[in-house]
Amino acid sequence: MRSLVELRDLNRAAEVLASVWSSPTGQQPIAPALLRALEHSGNYVAGAFLDDELVGASAAWFGRRGDELILHSHITGIAPQHQGHDIGYTLKQHQREWALEHGVGVIEWTFDPLIRRNAYFNLARLGAAIVAYEENLYGPMDDEMNAGEETDRAHVRWELGLDRLFAAAGGDVILAAADDGRPHVEPSDAPVLRAWIPEDYVRDRARLAGWRRAVRESVGAAIRRGYEAVGMTRDGWYTLTRPSA
Repeated sequence: MRSLVELRDLNRAAEVLASVWSSPTGQQPIAPALLRALEHSGNYVAGAFLDDELVGASAAWFGRRGDELILHSHITGIAPQHQGHDIGYTLKQHQREWALEHGVGVIEWTFDPLIRRNAYFNLARLGAAIVAYEENLYGPMDDEMNAGEETDRAHVRWELGLDRLFAAAGGDVILAAADDGRPHVEPSDAPVLRAWIPEDYVRDRARLAGWRRAVRESVGAAIRRGYEAVGMTRDGWYTLTRPSA
């Protein structure tokens, strides 16, 4: 893991990220020139290498949440052929150490709340929490993951000094699959809430139509009422609690 400075590495980082998002030709998620500008102005631009091959990349910049200095992690991705080997986890730990060295105690980012593997990674492995829910945050996007979708995003906050290990203990179910496979939303204001999401929404969107709105009306609505999503199980259950509960 190392910071990226050389133009050849920045170009390769942009290519890797384009492969992760299956972006249309000529439409990279982030351009090499922008990566150069971020690196040149003192922000976080880093890559993961196997031997001399760049196989993952991440870009983040300094921001503010009120008076609090944060690091906004805009994009992180591992080349598809190298996923599943903890490279992404190691890269996020590198980002964490970089933030702490630069006097930042919080990293924030967004992700699609219907991508279960990302939810598990962010909440269960890193110990971050979903603290806000943004409807159609980026508007229409053309990459393979987002084309034709409203870009709802969960807003994640990773407090770097907090060692969060959350074990679910019951709670009211606010979202689950009905007998016919369709989403069923059940409102509740219980101290602990649980919400289930399908395993692979991105690859099976046609069959899973309706789940985007259901997550918005259950998980998103609960977060707007003051809950935070603090846990995700491997079999797809979010756990939400009120910070004061």
